[in-house]
Amino acid sequence: MLFEHIQKVLPSNLSMVDVISDLLNISTDAAYRRIRGAKLIDFEEAVLLSNHFKISWDSFVQGNENKKQIQCRYTPLDLKDLHNHVLYLQNLLADVEAVRMSAPKSEMIISAATLPTFNYLPYNELTFFMLFSWCNSVYNYTGNYEEFVKSLDVNDLLLCHQKLITSYQNTVSTEIWTTGTLDRILSLLSHHHEMGHFSDENFPLLLCEQMLDLINTQQIWAEKAAKGANNTPYKFYVSEIEFDNSLILFKTENLSKCFLKLFTINGLCTTDEWFCHEMENWLENTEQRATLISGASEKERYKFFNGLKQKIRLLIDQIYQSNLKEWSRSSKV
Repeated sequence: MLFEHIQKVLPSNLSMVDVISDLLNISTDAAYRRIRGAKLIDFEEAVLLSNHFKISWDSFVQGNENKKQIQCRYTPLDLKDLHNHVLYLQNLLADVEAVRMSAPKSEMIISAATLPTFNYLPYNELTFFMLFSWCNSVYNYTGNYEEFVKSLDVNDLLLCHQKLITSYQNTVSTEIWTTGTLDRILSLLSHHHEMGHFSDENFPLLLCEQMLDLINTQQIWAEKAAKGANNTPYKFYVSEIEFDNSLILFKTENLSKCFLKLFTINGLCTTDEWFCHEMENWLENTEQRATLISGASEKERYKFFNGLKQKIRLLIDQIYQSNLKEWSRSSKV
């Protein structure tokens, strides 16, 4: 089971026996004997293989009959230590790249209960707002948005963001949105504006303009059924049923990986075969019940994206009116 899993995650241009031989510093004959099961691997070898291929031993110890527990990857994202967040982004990039490199037999499928990370990454201010909101709600960050951004060494983050943007836009994907996909981020923006978490009261209006541009981009992609500069195949569905969770399925020919989003940016990731299979079935059933608006259904496409834009414009009006009242109050004082 171990070596079958290694074979699935190993790039096709590499020989498993050669990789195992190099990792364990043993002869190819000794590696063959371990792969065949003629020679048991010892504890140190197990740790080395587990760390290198990022494999959890729980699934092998529990056996296939126990489906009540699955092993997940989770990276704490307290931005006091940017190393963890960079590691999180690098792992996410590796997952997207695995799908891109395995095309055309692979794809990435996203159910978007909230706005997907890939879609807002091209907008730096919007991306840092999501990080700020995360740290404020999970790690009790007490400063305002501008202080938060100044505290970051953003160069490494921006480099990771750009790599993710490029990889995502060149990876075949299917996305399923609902009319409520933007509700979470709009609610967060309204909340932080009301709480006075921006030094510049007009800054939330900039974030709203970025969201309008984001939706315009999604609409263009949906119309073409292609995304990015290279016109990568892209399917966009609209579901009438709201989702409880956002989900990303990284589906390759040999292996599937599932990312279950938590709150706004973080999530749990697992390669558990049973769980991924169940999530794939759910996504397929959700697609069948949803409306495909990429490359088709022009009227439905216009209606959907116009509805999202109206929500953003409504928030713009609310922010503008709130600012006017505050300016009027300040003038009287």
